[in-house]
Amino acid sequence: MSTDPCGSSSGPLLRRRFRVAMGDTDAAQVIYFAAPTRWAESMSSEWLADAGFATSQMLATGFGLPAVHAELSYRSPLRLDDELDATLWLDKLSKRSLTFRSDFALVGAPEPAVQMRLTQVYARTSGETLESIPLPDELVAHLRGVGEGSLPTPPIDTRVEKSP
Repeated sequence: MSTDPCGSSSGPLLRRRFRVAMGDTDAAQVIYFAAPTRWAESMSSEWLADAGFATSQMLATGFGLPAVHAELSYRSPLRLDDELDATLWLDKLSKRSLTFRSDFALVGAPEPAVQMRLTQVYARTSGETLESIPLPDELVAHLRGVGEGSLPTPPIDTRVEKSP
């Protein structure tokens, strides 16, 4: 298994390669500050769906993973048409929550230009209330990469796509 920049011994959950699109930039052709939030959410939603926890299915059955904390670090500018390697990691795992870390780096760069951490709590929805409950064992097994149901670490897709 690979080691991520924060020293975790587990491998990435998902990798993507894409170009910064016009819709992700401001008038100066530098990324709009909220664009990485959309990229990160797209990656975590894709991974969760592949693990059998699609947001639409969870919501239809009265459950969800609402975000409770987000933090972004901008280390260097990203501009229109920059080609990025995006990597989704499991940053933290507790009984009721998980934190995904998304790194967005220029292709070939040793460090991410932008990094986002997003903490989500597993919850049961009942009318207008949300009740935090323990993460499902099956999801925890996928996140830890153990058991028969775990998802393999995908290779990086080197095809360049428009941003998610």
